[in-house]
Amino acid sequence: MSNTDLTDQSTPTTATAPQQEPETEQVVITVPAKLKRAIKGTIEFMRSFFTGEIVLNPTISKGYDYLFYMAVLFLISILSLFSSLHMQIRENRTVEQVRLLEERALRSEEQRLGATTHSAIVRALKARNIPLKDAIEPVTIIKEEKKR
Repeated sequence: MSNTDLTDQSTPTTATAPQQEPETEQVVITVPAKLKRAIKGTIEFMRSFFTGEIVLNPTISKGYDYLFYMAVLFLISILSLFSSLHMQIRENRTVEQVRLLEERALRSEEQRLGATTHSAIVRALKARNIPLKDAIEPVTIIKEEKKR
């Protein structure tokens, strides 16, 4: 398809004439005044925040008490967190020590019970060459009567 087919037949066309591009419309966006003020205020706030001028702003300085209170509460919460963590570590160490002591007590009780049996006493005396004389009479248990 050629250029002459696309153009209007009433206008003559020449091969040497440059073709003109159709002009594009420029879209103009209008920003409301309220939005402009909000953007300007935000930019001003960011500038004062990064330059440090915000500290001198009377509106912001009214909230210093609240900010100080929040900082103190934040530090107290950190302190309580570390304190509870420290107490938990101490408790775990104490529980481990109690467990080890219970094991030692159980082992020493087993050794004591093993060493005080009749056969263990006989072996110990035999190793020292001490004669043991067993009782000929049966063992009797003497019960003490309670006084009223």
